[in-house]
Amino acid sequence: MLFALTQVTTITLVLVDANPLADRLSAAGLLVLNSLWFVGYGLRLMKKGVEDWRGLVYAAGSLALWAPAVWLTGNATFALFGLVPQIYMMMPVTWAFFPMVVFVFTPQLLTWLAGADPALPWPGALLIVGFSQAFGWAVSRIAQQNAQRGELLERIEALTLEAERARWSAEIHDTLAQGFTSIITLLQAAQPNVDLALRTARENLREARALVASNAPSPLDGSSLEDALRRLVSGVSPPSTFRVIGDARPLATSVEVVLLRTVQEALTNVARHSGATRADVVMRFDEEGVSLEVRDDGRGFGDAPEGFGLRGMRARLEQVGGTLSLSSDEGASVLVEVPL
Repeated sequence: MLFALTQVTTITLVLVDANPLADRLSAAGLLVLNSLWFVGYGLRLMKKGVEDWRGLVYAAGSLALWAPAVWLTGNATFALFGLVPQIYMMMPVTWAFFPMVVFVFTPQLLTWLAGADPALPWPGALLIVGFSQAFGWAVSRIAQQNAQRGELLERIEALTLEAERARWSAEIHDTLAQGFTSIITLLQAAQPNVDLALRTARENLREARALVASNAPSPLDGSSLEDALRRLVSGVSPPSTFRVIGDARPLATSVEVVLLRTVQEALTNVARHSGATRADVVMRFDEEGVSLEVRDDGRGFGDAPEGFGLRGMRARLEQVGGTLSLSSDEGASVLVEVPL
């Protein structure tokens, strides 16, 4: 829109000035060709967000059409207000400075060669150079910030999808799996000759549990539980440490999911409620199974009742046969044990 406005204004000024009619018509024709060059080539570069050597090609073609128009009539100089911003939209700021200077000083050189007074005074040209570079830098910064906002929105969307996936896993466990368990219990207490119904219900129960286990959280995608826990601990506050005792053993996906979620919830509670200055996470493997302890130096649990988070941790552990133990000896300790 800026380019169209400046081009129409410039062509109008060119057609009504005092130069010979042939010069005016020729200059106007060159400006029209410049507009077609923009629509046919430059506009596509802008829409694609291209900032490479093709911007220099466009600038060279635009200069080749615009400079003769300036030679024919000085009023063609006003097209600069639409041409200079294009340069910064098609190439990096550091690149754009040099073609911008060429564009700004072209009318000065041409009118000097023609022995006429420049339509744009030299101080004005220098002012345009400084303003154009500052404006191009500001626009570039805004574009970078918009890109960063876009990345942030994508991350938020990914976190939202992960939370929705975890919610559906919990819903399936609390509805389908529990319902199938009730069906099995009722059928076992009923009259015999219901083997087919019992077998079908058990198969559905296994499928439901497998579905819950398959929805692994994104921190586990493509990495081990140990790596996921290290990343988790490194990004929390207060500062936390992580270590592994014993030889690591392969765990079922469902167990890894529960352990990771439990540590996440425990560290969240440390940050929100404990007033601690540090926390330590220890994963231990032995012959009986795997355990995870989250210990901090905060105020402990006191007499506060268990909240939704701790109840949710217990519920998750029950899914894999694990237990949860709490203590408040010189801080707070959350111990998770899962037999293997």
